Amino acid sequence: MTSLHEPVMELVRASLNPLVPPARSRGDDRACQVVIRAADADLKAGGLDHVNRLAIGTGVAAAGLTSWLAQERHLETEAVISELEQSVAQNGGGPLSPVVGMLKTLLTGPPGMAQVADFMVTKFHEDEEKYYDLVVDLGRYAASCIDMLNALNISSQEDTLDCLDDMLQEFFTN
Repeated sequence: MTSLHEPVMELVRASLNPLVPPARSRGDDRACQVVIRAADADLKAGGLDHVNRLAIGTGVAAAGLTSWLAQERHLETEAVISELEQSVAQNGGGPLSPVVGMLKTLLTGPPGMAQVADFMVTKFHEDEEKYYDLVVDLGRYAASCIDMLNALNISSQEDTLDCLDDMLQEFFTN
């Protein structure tokens, strides 16, 4: 049986290794394939559990990695979120806009998962396809954080993946 955190780790790993050249379609993109499999499992089961667990888990991974980067830069998490918001605004929004929204909800909002659930439900009902894109973009953002930790000689890619795996196992167990 697959652990609840394994699809999240699969998405993050797929995001670390993008196709070269870029995929011609979403079906060719390894990160998108992870989300498509979760959506297919939900269709068969008649629910949204697989995609929602993937979204929440990937959001938690992205938030944890953001916190780690903030700590290593001797910054408050709010300052990093503010930097991200400013960068997204300067670039006219784009795919990171909902990622920053979810990170802000996870890291600077009131404690608990209720606000994250509200954020996700709203995103899903606004545009189901963009919701799936958010999950992929969260995976890509998490992968970029892993790359930054590696580039700054804070933690190797493999060590960070091991830490992330442990963190997600604990998250899904609790």
